Amino acid sequence: MNWLKKRTITIAGAGPSGMTAAIILAKAGHKVRVFERHPNVGERFNDDYQGLENWSREEDVLDEIRNMDIEPTWWQRPFSGGSLFDPDLRPIEIEAQRPLFYLVRRGNSHPASLDLALLRQAQELSVEFIFNKPADITDVDIMAGGPRGKPCAIAAGLTFTTNRDDYMCAILSERLAPGGYAYLLIADGQATLATVLFTKFKKAQECLKDSSDVIKQLLNISEFSNAKYWGGYGSFSIPQTGERDGVLYVGEAGGFQDFLFGFGIRSAMVSANLAAQSIIHKTSYDELWHDRLLPHLKASFADRMIYESFDRIVKRGFWLVIGNHKCPESFMRWLYSNSIIHKAIYSITHKKNARRLGKPDTY
Repeated sequence: MNWLKKRTITIAGAGPSGMTAAIILAKAGHKVRVFERHPNVGERFNDDYQGLENWSREEDVLDEIRNMDIEPTWWQRPFSGGSLFDPDLRPIEIEAQRPLFYLVRRGNSHPASLDLALLRQAQELSVEFIFNKPADITDVDIMAGGPRGKPCAIAAGLTFTTNRDDYMCAILSERLAPGGYAYLLIADGQATLATVLFTKFKKAQECLKDSSDVIKQLLNISEFSNAKYWGGYGSFSIPQTGERDGVLYVGEAGGFQDFLFGFGIRSAMVSANLAAQSIIHKTSYDELWHDRLLPHLKASFADRMIYESFDRIVKRGFWLVIGNHKCPESFMRWLYSNSIIHKAIYSITHKKNARRLGKPDTY
């Protein structure tokens, strides 16, 4: 592998996965250099809120991050519940016994964003950052350059200021978000509203407008103050190997994403940690991510197939179960458990749907 032949480890991409790997490697005594094609970290984001999911495992995600020897010094807000609307816009309240996710800020306009917090930690360890320059792939040890291949999901949204209390809601509507969901997140006087589409991508702006109108009606909001619009996309795959030509692929560059709901930050940081550990301990990266991430990827793929095949029935069922469950986090954890049901559905559907993943080397 490349890193055996040189003193400085080169990482392409300064997103959460790239900076996570850089921090861990630097703490282990390696010299690390990070190339970022943009002029700063977080350039794709506009101080919008994203969720660091906490439902897929027993271990709290912040504890898992601390166990990587990374301190979660960024701004965060735990959410244990909120409102979930079914396709007919009927609400039900969700209340978990522990945080379902931690809200984080993305971008570089807020000093406590996830991106800037990781950047500071890396710079304190003398990690070298080279901005405004893409890395030469022949000199890269870890590829963390973000989504590759065709989009599996896209998001269109906006951020705005508000005087409302902290709040979260999601809407399971095919009209507002084909194949996905719309959501509103409010914290500290700021809100993020978005629609996440897994199909019919050309309708993104129309769906965002419809989602905005529905949110205004449901919550009696007259206008969105200081609105800033944004958009993005995500990709997903289940590669046979995370190492190609001596390069370790992490985060969405490696296909490590949640195919059901698109909450990928946790998987991105975990994959980066596993890549770093494989370098530090000279072990197989593939063995590490196969053990930790492959069951999660397969389960989310099977869940996505169920979600899309029985759209309205599944959305109503999900709405009823999670809204009435005494411990909704345990139900959410089951969705990612790679149970016998998940394994059967995956084995039946993965070959048929491999083409949509955009990679020829899926399992």
